[in-house]
Amino acid sequence: MADCIQEANVYGVKVPGHEGRIGMAAVTLKAGAEFDPIGVFSQVSGYLPAYAWPRFLRIQGFLEMTGTFKQMKVKLVEEGFCPAAVSDPLYFLDEKEKRYVPMTQQIYNSIESKVIKL
Repeated sequence: MADCIQEANVYGVKVPGHEGRIGMAAVTLKAGAEFDPIGVFSQVSGYLPAYAWPRFLRIQGFLEMTGTFKQMKVKLVEEGFCPAAVSDPLYFLDEKEKRYVPMTQQIYNSIESKVIKL
């Protein structure tokens, strides 16, 4: 895992106009660490095949757990990756820039209208 990431919860989200689900990860950062968008991209692209890369990242203060210490995903899946609906910082994997970039409404709209291909 990248030096800044403490824990990750990986799941799939529906993207309008696309079949199936696209990979997304909710992550917590190590104490005192800042998110490193280039380092995380480097780690992801160096260790995972392209189809397994999380296209979206959500930075959280903590990951919710069940009573039996399993990571909760249902709420995260329902909330998706729309920056207008999620208050946590969101990032999008930009393959051209080779880094994760902050998710904006403009990027979201471009994904929805298929200007940005996933």
